[in-house]
Amino acid sequence: MKRKEFYALGIMSGTSVDGLDFSLVKSDGKNKVCIITNKYFKFSEKIKNDLNNLISNSRLVSPEKIEQEKFFIEYNKSFSDYLIKKIKLFFSSVNFFVNDVDVIGIHGNTLVHKPEKKISIQLGDLKLISKKIGKPVIGNFRSNDISLGGEGAPLVPIFHKAIFSKHKRKIMVVNIGGISNFTYLEGKKCFLASDIGPGNTLIDNFCLKKINKNFDKNGLMAGKGTVNLKLVDEWLSKNIFKKIIPRSYDTENFRLESFIGKRELNFNNLRSLTFLSAKIISSMKLKLGKKIDYWIFSGGGVKNLTLMSDIKALLKNEKIFISDKIGFDSSFVESSAFAYISIRTIKNLPSAFPETTGCSKKNVCGKIYNP
Repeated sequence: MKRKEFYALGIMSGTSVDGLDFSLVKSDGKNKVCIITNKYFKFSEKIKNDLNNLISNSRLVSPEKIEQEKFFIEYNKSFSDYLIKKIKLFFSSVNFFVNDVDVIGIHGNTLVHKPEKKISIQLGDLKLISKKIGKPVIGNFRSNDISLGGEGAPLVPIFHKAIFSKHKRKIMVVNIGGISNFTYLEGKKCFLASDIGPGNTLIDNFCLKKINKNFDKNGLMAGKGTVNLKLVDEWLSKNIFKKIIPRSYDTENFRLESFIGKRELNFNNLRSLTFLSAKIISSMKLKLGKKIDYWIFSGGGVKNLTLMSDIKALLKNEKIFISDKIGFDSSFVESSAFAYISIRTIKNLPSAFPETTGCSKKNVCGKIYNP
């Protein structure tokens, strides 16, 4: 008898460059999803600085040549060794054995995402990690979709569908990471998704340059400033926001200097960048032109109280929930999603679709690396 359910560990290292999210998930790869446990490993200041330097250096090199560069090869090995240590630490700290896990899905930090050039590169030597841990490892989640003309993002919508479509309502699920994305669900009938635009990336980069911190904790700094509406409208007129849906973005699309220019790094400009993210997210209601019964928000951005306050004000009378309130920790939705997607991969089930990434046909996401 074939097994119906599998155990997967999902690991996500996002654009905030603050740490690793681990989620242990049991699922049939379809509608049954059980989050067993989550754990967060905070990066040291050295790792944060090294990662930020790596990302900066990667932007100075042709995307096609990054993986051949000495700085990438050396850091990729170092980061993979770090991942191996944290995987072992995770299993030693939870009531679960590594031998009982069927697969590990790893989405390392994205260094470059250019679907128009058929390139998306994430950190992690998956073959090495598989060999050292002794388990199948899945990664490189975006390449197959890109090869089929898709944007390679967002990939989390299939997980959103699994956990939220059972509500049989018209739901807008928004994840606010470095890049924000949405999934629109009408029960199990309608399924649309796309990247939206900057979530936290401009805010985080501002904080990194201004105070050497990776994010605006609780949105307190932005809360001290005043929105410059004229400046926000100027930013919104940029061509980058005119891409049709479904679309995908890289954090490189939203470099701080392209928005701030020679302006002072003050609270008013941080406040305006925060409002920009809120404005773009809330604009999806009009852009989609569909009835929405309620909105569900997840991702690190939900902790930014100024950002969430702006979103609520812009959406006015809309019903808004944070995923924590309905049983899913907002900080671990993506790591849980990549665990779930990994189970779909070993079952040869698709995770990307024309209506979510713009690909020519639905496709299985992720490459399997065996020990």
